[in-house]
Amino acid sequence: MQKNRNWLFRFFRDKNLKYYNSRIKTPPYLELDEFFPDYRILEENWEVIKLEVERIVKSGKTLPKFHEVDDGQSYISDNDGVSWSLITLLLYNSWHKENIKMCSKTTAILKGLRGVKSAYFSILSPGKIIPPHVGPYKGIIRYQLALSIPKEGECKLIVDGKDYFWKEGKSVLFDDTYLHEVQNNTDEMRIALLLDIKRKIPGFLRYYDLFIFKLIQLILVLNNTFTKSKIK
Repeated sequence: MQKNRNWLFRFFRDKNLKYYNSRIKTPPYLELDEFFPDYRILEENWEVIKLEVERIVKSGKTLPKFHEVDDGQSYISDNDGVSWSLITLLLYNSWHKENIKMCSKTTAILKGLRGVKSAYFSILSPGKIIPPHVGPYKGIIRYQLALSIPKEGECKLIVDGKDYFWKEGKSVLFDDTYLHEVQNNTDEMRIALLLDIKRKIPGFLRYYDLFIFKLIQLILVLNNTFTKSKIK
């Protein structure tokens, strides 16, 4: 997974995940009511959120592809010549000042939710396949709200070998440090709101997790991520 990452990143990622996994045990898919009860607010407002992102997608503006924002993700984003675009709103506690101007209603909703550390709109072009990979950081859990799902064909998330088929206006929560992939085997676009929710960290591990979170924030700054994430 992520073979284009350098050996030092892969070494640190693997050791870090091993340390977290020795202390935190959760299943691939997580109960929304237990881990992120605020999902109800998003489901109640999903049509409002959908209208905002569809307006941007249809505007003709250039949306950055995932590997253009983070070239270390080329293995999963630039793997098949089919676009996977992101609209970044929030990234590890920092709001994207330019992008959120186009999503004022969504932003207002998100600012009222607890534990949300990152927020993106994920746009998969027809035929896009995101190959199996693992998330590098267990301090967050991944939430998805389906906004526009292909009406015909197979479009699904697979986590730890278990299929999940999105339904518009409905939520799913999973641990992305399990092997997971996405398949859009259709002729239509798939749009979802993706959130990173801060995991509750037990005991002394909280201090280690705080260090890792700060380290990721620093890496994002050094990588000039916010400039690369701007919609043009």
